[in-house]
Amino acid sequence: MIFQCPARAPAPRSTSPARATPVVGGSALQDLGVRLTLAHKLRGLTQEQLGHLADVSTSTVRALEAGAEGVAMVNFFKVLQSLGLLGQVAQLLDPRHDPETLAYAERRLRAPR
Repeated sequence: MIFQCPARAPAPRSTSPARATPVVGGSALQDLGVRLTLAHKLRGLTQEQLGHLADVSTSTVRALEAGAEGVAMVNFFKVLQSLGLLGQVAQLLDPRHDPETLAYAERRLRAPR
């Protein structure tokens, strides 16, 4: 007797609408875009020149400045590097600036030994 595997039905496609960027996320992206625009203009660079320096397309620079979602972080970092601002990224999650780090240290110091 030969057993046959039943044919698999194709996976159903999602009918749910695409998720929009949360308001906080979208606002933060737009704020970064405005700051990026200011940074390149203060340096006397066009979007095209910035893209060339960062080795990204001009459309990527435009997307970053517009606060568009979906731009790879590596491209954002490349643009920051070309502007001499990449070092500021390291400060974003520096534990010395995180209030939870201080709270944790205080709890540890108060813990009975």
